[in-house]
Amino acid sequence: MLPPTVFANIATVRPKKDIQREIEALLHLDESLDKILAHLQDKSRAPPSVKKGFKDYEMEAGLLFYQGQILVPDAGTLRKDLLQIFHNSPLAGHPGRQQTLELLSWTYYWPGIRADVYIHVDSCETCQRIKLPKARLIPAQPLEIPSRPWQHISYDFITDLPKDGPNECVLMIVDSFTKYGLMIACPKKTKAPDLVELFLHHVWLAYGMPEKTVSDRGTVFNNKFLKALYQRLGIDPHFSSAYHPQSDGQTERLNPMLEHFLRAYAGVNQNDWVKWLPMAQFAYNNAVHSSTGKSPFKALYGWEPTLTPSNIPVNVPEAEDLANTMEKQWQEIGSALRQSKDQMIQGKPTEIPLSFEIGEEAWLDARNVNLKTKSPKLTDQCLGPFKVTEKISETAYQLELPSTMRVHNVFYVGLLSKVKKDETRKWENQPPPVTVDGE
Repeated sequence: MLPPTVFANIATVRPKKDIQREIEALLHLDESLDKILAHLQDKSRAPPSVKKGFKDYEMEAGLLFYQGQILVPDAGTLRKDLLQIFHNSPLAGHPGRQQTLELLSWTYYWPGIRADVYIHVDSCETCQRIKLPKARLIPAQPLEIPSRPWQHISYDFITDLPKDGPNECVLMIVDSFTKYGLMIACPKKTKAPDLVELFLHHVWLAYGMPEKTVSDRGTVFNNKFLKALYQRLGIDPHFSSAYHPQSDGQTERLNPMLEHFLRAYAGVNQNDWVKWLPMAQFAYNNAVHSSTGKSPFKALYGWEPTLTPSNIPVNVPEAEDLANTMEKQWQEIGSALRQSKDQMIQGKPTEIPLSFEIGEEAWLDARNVNLKTKSPKLTDQCLGPFKVTEKISETAYQLELPSTMRVHNVFYVGLLSKVKKDETRKWENQPPPVTVDGE
């Protein structure tokens, strides 16, 4: 059973109200839909031109659909509530613009939905606080492309997290084909035999034995793991999976996503992060992956999970149809992976330095500030926002800092970033950051 605080966060913005019933009740309050609703009530009298103009609209179960998506009226706070659910809730995990739009658009639609999503995500206070400042990306080294799920895997650890029970680390395992990720809490002193037990319960039991494993822990660690695994399963090392020291950056890309999620939802004391792992794993696997063009969940299982309950009946495909769909889908994934592999080494364009006006607010990169927190990985990555009080030069600005921050108040512009706000949403007051004296 979910802890009360977690359950409260997963619930809709306004508890005890079913979103789709509320959509049905408020449809007639949106005057822009009057002609559409009137036409759908009596299609027989409409001239051909009107029928053609409204051909993408249908009524079902009291809801108005546009091209198969539920149309959300411009009434009440419905649209705001849905943006909160599909971006701010733990099951969404504060994803970026495109991923939020895709999660929302699977079910819902309204005119201008893209612009509303972009504004909501760009002005999200939590996202601005916790996102890692931009850095130059190191080109990844693409590996051989597998032909099916769980044929190749990569794994790594996120270490030095605050102690939560016996756990201080997260074992990250990624299927190289579907990009499906597993996040498993474990103690800091997890040795090869311990890793074998975790692997057996979370990977081998559900997906079988992979042919290749990739780890950034080095050859010695991975060889110890494989040796222990073969002994546990009674496999002759002569037929063992090969170790490939190259990395395609899969776990490296998953690690920042998990840290981003935990910064957004872990408590102030940072010692309750383990209970958030299932939702972090769901949020990652439910978001469309750039390499495959599909969510890892759909790539593995062939269907999308629901983020919110739906009253709308759906057709369940027959087993044979599903098998054909999966076969076609895996062909598409293989093609997408090959295309992604060709694009992996492209660099990023040079960025123009930012400039700030006096009185404007700015975020401050927290990486060079020694804060009094348990774990830098679960701490806000941007501090502030702080008011700009003086422009020292084209590359340096003076900020108005709270008394709890005993550091020099002039910063290089590369450590600052713009603040984006939506005036319709109020930001919560945050306690000022506290630094180690003089650092």
